[in-house]
Amino acid sequence: MTLSLLRAMVLAMLLGAPAAAFAEDAPFRIGVIDDMSGVYSGNGGPGTVLATKMAVEDFGGKVLGRPIEVISADHQSKPDIGAALARQYIEQQGVSAIIPGGASSVGLAVQAIARSLKKTTLISGGYASNFSGDGCSPYGTQWAPSTSELSRTIAKGIVDGGGKKWFFIVADYVFGKNLAADAGETVKASGGQVVGQVLHPLNVTDLASQLLAAQGSGADVIGLANAGPDLVLAIKQAREFGVSAKLATMLVFENNVTALGLSTAQGLRLAASFYWDLNDETRGWSKRFMARNGNAVPTMGHVLAYLATTHYLKAVAAVGSDDAAQVQVKMLQQPIEGNLIQHAHIQPNGRVVSDMHIFEVKSPQESKSPADLYKLVATLPGDGLFVPAEKSGCPYLAVR
Repeated sequence: MTLSLLRAMVLAMLLGAPAAAFAEDAPFRIGVIDDMSGVYSGNGGPGTVLATKMAVEDFGGKVLGRPIEVISADHQSKPDIGAALARQYIEQQGVSAIIPGGASSVGLAVQAIARSLKKTTLISGGYASNFSGDGCSPYGTQWAPSTSELSRTIAKGIVDGGGKKWFFIVADYVFGKNLAADAGETVKASGGQVVGQVLHPLNVTDLASQLLAAQGSGADVIGLANAGPDLVLAIKQAREFGVSAKLATMLVFENNVTALGLSTAQGLRLAASFYWDLNDETRGWSKRFMARNGNAVPTMGHVLAYLATTHYLKAVAAVGSDDAAQVQVKMLQQPIEGNLIQHAHIQPNGRVVSDMHIFEVKSPQESKSPADLYKLVATLPGDGLFVPAEKSGCPYLAVR
């Protein structure tokens, strides 16, 4: 062996050693791509980042011998930005899993990129049924209850109580349209009728014309197929205009109720899989969260990000790899532990099934503190409420 060849081999070894060490010591990254400053930032956004970090801390901060790092970015409610961020996170930042939140249209774009690159998605703040339906991923799980379960939980009870004629005010994107369609199917199946609907853009500044159209339709019930500030605006203006029809709200978050005030929001009914004051475990976790979040109560999306991250990390540790296909199989097999949500399991299409609760917003007289917002009306078992995986339209039905 010549001296020059020996030198070349030693140089290659020296140059290669730091790279190998870096690969072994590189952080295990989880990316949160959410609305950090816009219309949905209160029910997801920075709170989702905090909940994800809490899960990492509670897990011990390491997996596969590597420190776990949570990175985050604001998608600005734009699908193209969300998709670009997902690609950058996976290809340049080495992210193993992505938690998308905010507008479902953005989350679906993020999931599509992650699916093409064979990476895990944990949907904690995306409520469109497409996430575990026709837009599902063989590497994705939808922890957020979909528009189907949300609408079924609320709409049937209203129809059974006499609210037969419905008119929908619908946010003009995938979530709002899905929510209106799913609720409309439930209304009709329960013996009611849908007399019309009207669309509005996301983050609208006035809903007077839509509310007047709903009032003029003669409907008994106005179904609000929107969320966040759009929902808050619709309720406020309906109160101001003296709208007599019952308002059906199918996705309300605690920050929405706080924005409305109990005097305006009292009596509204909503569906959720989580409320901070439901049991000892929800209270204990929520108090830890609130201590780090300016005393703002966690939303359903926040706790689901915590659960999804915890469940994912347990699967990674059990498999011994972040290979998304192997991890997905383990996630479907292993139990969802704890009592933050109840009787939970994952369907083959990735949708998390759990009990759904109907809550009613308390009156100012009933509330004992700024965080005391809801009272429990009923609990519906998830197994009789969620759409079976084989009927979801998901083309990737993983085998348990």
